[in-house]
Amino acid sequence: MVWLGGLITLVSIVLWVYAFFDALTTPAQEARNLPKILWLVVIGLFVPVGFILWFFLGRPRTPAPVPGDAPAQDEAVSADDLDPSDFSKPSGSPHPLGPDDDPDFLRRLNRRIDPED
Repeated sequence: MVWLGGLITLVSIVLWVYAFFDALTTPAQEARNLPKILWLVVIGLFVPVGFILWFFLGRPRTPAPVPGDAPAQDEAVSADDLDPSDFSKPSGSPHPLGPDDDPDFLRRLNRRIDPED
């Protein structure tokens, strides 16, 4: 029976820590029913019920997907839709993303590998 009390205590501590950091990292304008600072106080002071109140009354709601909606652009792309030639196009950023995207780096590397060329 002692292990059950320990398990309940451990679960309560984990849920409390999760709720506190979830409330801490939630943008202030997305917290529901109370200002964010008050949610942190409620979670911190009312340990047995503070995290339960946060989960049901304070967490931001995620919009439920409406049946029949078109998937977002990121979800609609599959591996079959990718074209290998798209990867060789420049990214449009002012500087290269990696060494293998930098033509100067590749030229210097080729000279180091084969100096006679």
